[in-house]
Amino acid sequence: MKRDRLRLMLPLLPASGFLTLFLVVPLLLLFSFGFLQIERGEVTSVVTGATYRDILGDPFYRYLFGRTFLIAVSVTGLCLLFGYPVAYLYVSMRSRWRVLILTSVFAPLLTSALARTFGWMVILGNQGVLNKTLIWLGVLDQPMQFLFTLTGVMIAMTQVLLPFMVVPLITSLQSIPHALTEVAANLGATHCQTFWRVTVPQSVPGIAAGVSLVFVLAFTEFTVSVLMGGGTFAVVSVNMFEAMTTLLDWSRGAAIASLLLMSSATVVTLFNLLVRRLTPWMHTGR
Repeated sequence: MKRDRLRLMLPLLPASGFLTLFLVVPLLLLFSFGFLQIERGEVTSVVTGATYRDILGDPFYRYLFGRTFLIAVSVTGLCLLFGYPVAYLYVSMRSRWRVLILTSVFAPLLTSALARTFGWMVILGNQGVLNKTLIWLGVLDQPMQFLFTLTGVMIAMTQVLLPFMVVPLITSLQSIPHALTEVAANLGATHCQTFWRVTVPQSVPGIAAGVSLVFVLAFTEFTVSVLMGGGTFAVVSVNMFEAMTTLLDWSRGAAIASLLLMSSATVVTLFNLLVRRLTPWMHTGR
């Protein structure tokens, strides 16, 4: 039995070694940098936990993490609100229309998030397409400020992260047996009742996967935040970048990055535990 287990584990050794060397070890080094005294890029031998204590005890960082969390939750909710109808439409359509929907979902992923963010800067600028259109229609008298605002950041971030919500939802909705909806219809359920009592509960795994993925990406997003919100936009990722590059405080930057990683992992774990608890209740309706 032991030999058989060793033989089964042998193919996993290359991947495990690669992940350990290029993922686990760098994360451990990043976490350990928060306990070192680093001055202008030079690591001293002083080991201290003062950096973590200062961050955890500072009201500014509590506000920063709370604001970043609320932005991530809002963007995740918007992605779910816009992404679920797209995934449901994809599953309901015939194959020729599915190609068009799938192309529309995956097309933005063919370009980098940096290029898409610059595109949103052109669209949402004071002389951009959106403002000019609204002024031409008579909705606005003067351009509305979208750049360097929370609204602009959330619009761009929602568009950038939307495909990561749609794909898990499509996979989950496609796995629902068509016979379930037919049975519900035969028992007298309306289309709306079938959707809320059958389709949505059965698609909970896809919702959980999409929400977890989008939340982590939104919680740690840097490119959209710094371009659409500016270099002083109050989120954790921008503050971490400033600590690393501008202040050269590698110890503080590493501590912020470690806390950002641990907090996002904690939120996702708690959310998945909540989904597991609520899934039986959603299926039974009690």
